[in-house]
Amino acid sequence: MVVKLVWSPQAEDDVISIYVEIGLHQPLAAERYYEQFKQKVSLLADQPQLGQRHPEIAASARMLVEAPYVILYETIPDADQGPVDIIQIVRVVDGRRDLRNFLKS
Repeated sequence: MVVKLVWSPQAEDDVISIYVEIGLHQPLAAERYYEQFKQKVSLLADQPQLGQRHPEIAASARMLVEAPYVILYETIPDADQGPVDIIQIVRVVDGRRDLRNFLKS
């Protein structure tokens, strides 16, 4: 079964903003982060439940870390086992910020 990977518009904007911000002073570092984000997310196609759950952020929130950033995502259906149809990348944000109540449940 093929898992559909979907980036929310906000997550796409997050990655672009991170790329531009870092790229202004360190273009090679911006490229590395961009590639690392893509690589991390691609792991989810085979392992959708790879990221740990973070119910303090949102009931269905899962997180992958690409320090200092975190990739917040959800699976559909929201299950700890069994097949997943869709992986929704919700946000890519600085993990040093307070993420509680960051996403709406």
